[in-house]
Formats: sequence, C-alpha cells, structure tokens
Amino acid sequence: MMNLQEVMKAIDHFSPEELHELRAYLDRHEAQNLPPCALSPEERARRLDEAFAQLREGLTPEQLDEMTNAMNEEYIEPWDESEWQD
Repeated sequence: MMNLQEVMKAIDHFSPEELHELRAYLDRHEAQNLPPCALSPEERARRLDEAFAQLREGLTPEQLDEMTNAMNEEYIEPWDESEWQD
C-alpha cells in the first residue's frame, strides 16, 4: 500500500485526463462519506430508501410479512428502575 507522499508523487505524473478522472473520483468518494448531519433531508431519505430496498432484495412478500409480524408481535416496556425503589 502506498503512503500519502507516494500517492502525491504519482499524481505529479498524471495526464490532464487522469487528473480529471481522479478529481471526479475524489468528489464522488467525499460525497458518499459525508456524516449524516451534513446531508440534506432529501439525501438522508433517499439513502434510507436505498438501504430498505437492499434489505428487501431477494426476500419474498411472505418473508417480509413474517419479519414485520415478528417485530410487531411482542412489545416490552423499557426498564423503569424507579418502579422498584422505595
């Protein structure tokens, strides 16, 4: 693996087309790795929709129904320690 100094030396020998391609790659990479708080609400919603689509991918409607039912079947109240104190 190259360190940053080696990468920078290699970049010095890139053609203008390669530099353009590298710049586009870095822009895409940076956009994909922004912290969620830096994303617009629309982008956060789009990413959630994409994640849900990947979760559903390959599952039958019956499997999705089974998962939904299992998540909704039993509700457990959060632990309230004050109920057990005098």
